[in-house]
Amino acid sequence: MTYTIGDRKITLDNELSPSDMQLVLAHSKLFKYCLNNATYKFLINLKKLVHLYTDIVTIYATLLGKIPNYEDITRMTRNTRANISNLETDFNSIFGETIHGSLSKKFNWEEKNYEHTVKDMTLLILDSSLESFELIIKNLNCIDIFFNNFDNLKKLLIPYLLSQTKSIHKSLHKAHYLYKLTTITDDIASLKELTPPIIKQLKKIEKITSGIERESIILETAFMTFDPSLQSYTSILLGKAILKRSVDDRDCQIIKRREVCFQAAEHVVSIPLTEDQSSSLSMKQLAKYFSYVAIVVVGLLSVMLYRLLNVLIGRSDNA
Repeated sequence: MTYTIGDRKITLDNELSPSDMQLVLAHSKLFKYCLNNATYKFLINLKKLVHLYTDIVTIYATLLGKIPNYEDITRMTRNTRANISNLETDFNSIFGETIHGSLSKKFNWEEKNYEHTVKDMTLLILDSSLESFELIIKNLNCIDIFFNNFDNLKKLLIPYLLSQTKSIHKSLHKAHYLYKLTTITDDIASLKELTPPIIKQLKKIEKITSGIERESIILETAFMTFDPSLQSYTSILLGKAILKRSVDDRDCQIIKRREVCFQAAEHVVSIPLTEDQSSSLSMKQLAKYFSYVAIVVVGLLSVMLYRLLNVLIGRSDNA
């Protein structure tokens, strides 16, 4: 990383001159500011994803509620929805109910103690988030298997959602590892000199900061990929296909689209299950195959019976 201090640019990868060392010591809080700021952006991106997945699981749970005789997967999805909704509530209580958060304006986030405040809180959030996304992955696996067996349910699936969710879960695990590392972030301000061991610790903080920024970008990319997709899903499937009307773009936005989902559910008494055409085709081909086999078997039996009769008749004539 390159740190800009006034008109100077400093990187820890290069050997620091005495003047660079003095400049770093004079602005040593910069390392904590960068790490805390990276953490804040990471948590805000995670918060947006939690809102997004609460939308997704709400839609799936509502649709499954209209499919009769499949209580197991319906109950599982409702439990998953309750779990992610609780996590969403926790995020709102910490960061406020706006999509992008407002904690930095209220609590001087960058100034907070990293090891005992920012890191501890982030680890608690990550523990809950990992639990929620593990449930979501299990739930999506079941939904994918179930929906793919029926033509009309296939259309309700959000493409590539399961693979993307696994990537998010992996990213959260990497972030969790980074936040488990111990640093001297809160002690930098009291340093008097930059010895080689201290510089090594500063590089460790830098790597953690870069790692958090990288995982934050992964979360942001996932949101930017699936939020527009879910807007189209709400507009086309829930709006035009089910409600038979156009839905205002504002009502297709994150969180607001849940209301469109509930309105669509009121218009659907139940969702009938249509067997997969490919499965039906396979069954037809299988039935045709058995028909051919039966004809051949009957033919062979007829020939054998004919020959047997000839033999018996021939013996009777000879007698």
